[in-house]
Amino acid sequence: MLLTPLDQWKRNAIVSLSVGAVVLALASCGSSQVVRAPESKPDSLLTYDEAILRLDDWRMRIRKLEDDDQKVHGEVKMLEERLNAAVAELKRCQDEANRLIGATDAQINQFRERLGRLEGRIRELRALNDNDFDARRSEVYALAAEWNRLRNEKIAVLPEFFDRMIAARRDIQSLMDRKPAWRGKYVVRPWSESKDCLWNIAGQSEVYGDPFHWPKIWQANTDLIKNPDIIQPGWELNVPPPGPLTPEEKRAERRYWRKKRQAMAAQQEQAMQQSQPTPSPTGESTERGEKRP
Repeated sequence: MLLTPLDQWKRNAIVSLSVGAVVLALASCGSSQVVRAPESKPDSLLTYDEAILRLDDWRMRIRKLEDDDQKVHGEVKMLEERLNAAVAELKRCQDEANRLIGATDAQINQFRERLGRLEGRIRELRALNDNDFDARRSEVYALAAEWNRLRNEKIAVLPEFFDRMIAARRDIQSLMDRKPAWRGKYVVRPWSESKDCLWNIAGQSEVYGDPFHWPKIWQANTDLIKNPDIIQPGWELNVPPPGPLTPEEKRAERRYWRKKRQAMAAQQEQAMQQSQPTPSPTGESTERGEKRP
């Protein structure tokens, strides 16, 4: 189609104006670049250009989070597959162990329940205060007997129970070793029944559990005990709280042993004197008819 000179001129003019507008727009953008608004600036105070930049920034963040999410999902799937494989291998090992010890699932479940009850009773006794525990101390030996019965079963060596059995035995032993509550009094019993003396009394677990602490009982009962080697059945002795010997108790113990050594030395000297033969008077005949000088 042929254009008239007038149409040609109009078209050229329009093209020139369009190019000029584009150049002007580019120049405007280059001379007035939009600065990103700080994060602390509220959305309601943003200019149009700042809002556009902030939206673009959030779109980029969202895309990154979506990419990270896809990556995590992939890793989770891989880990789930590895976990399922490990569980299957564990089940295979457990079945093989059960076969070796000749135990069924029902027997293992029964053993698991018995061990659980034993552990529960151990926790119950360990939580008691001293007075309540003393009243139920005999139950500890029943727990030890039950533990021995469980130990004699082959199921006890399974990995699921092995460490728990060791821990239960350790806890039972700690209950056996638990010292009775300190009561502050002790009634002396006959020697023929309990061999009560200050040394043995101090060594009893319900007193000090250490016979070397006998001076504490002596010094707390000097009104009754005049000689630490002699105590009478029926005496109610004061028992001081457990603890190291006081300086006064140590001095009393040293005095006791010093007197003890002196008495032993005197007895030995007396025995030696008695063992020496008595000289016969001059001219006295011996059993053989001889005369001594």
